[in-house]
Amino acid sequence: MTDGTLRALVDLSQVDRQLSGEGALTDRAARALERRRATLREAIPSHFLAAYDALGRAGRHPAVVPVVRGAHCGGCYMRIPPQLDALVRRGQSLSSCPHCRRLLYSSAREVESDGGKEPEHKPAGDGAATDQKKSTRRRTVRVTAAGRPAVKKQQLVRRSALR
Repeated sequence: MTDGTLRALVDLSQVDRQLSGEGALTDRAARALERRRATLREAIPSHFLAAYDALGRAGRHPAVVPVVRGAHCGGCYMRIPPQLDALVRRGQSLSSCPHCRRLLYSSAREVESDGGKEPEHKPAGDGAATDQKKSTRRRTVRVTAAGRPAVKKQQLVRRSALR
């Protein structure tokens, strides 16, 4: 999938929203939007156009939505699987949300904000120093009280004390 196809789908979704909007359009503006819609539809491959039209018939407006912060669909705001999120953010394909079936894309604004780079992992450094810095892990401890049954209570224990 090319950036031009994605841009055309997003623009088509915006044009359709303007044409179906409640606001009154002049005849001239409506004709201009119809012409723009026709040229956009010609630029989109038929399999994407078929999916877009099916979503429109099903009442899914907008049909093309970005993946928003935290790997959520921009249409239904449900969390999408990490594999799908990675695929969409790389821009390798236009995928559909597993919940609402809207077409997902990664917005250019997100790519520009993080520079398009993967997060860098810092090296661990000295092993002994980092083991002492690792804060805690949960461990279940049995606590008994006079006349009461044993109760499980979670206690935070330093990792260095567990060795």
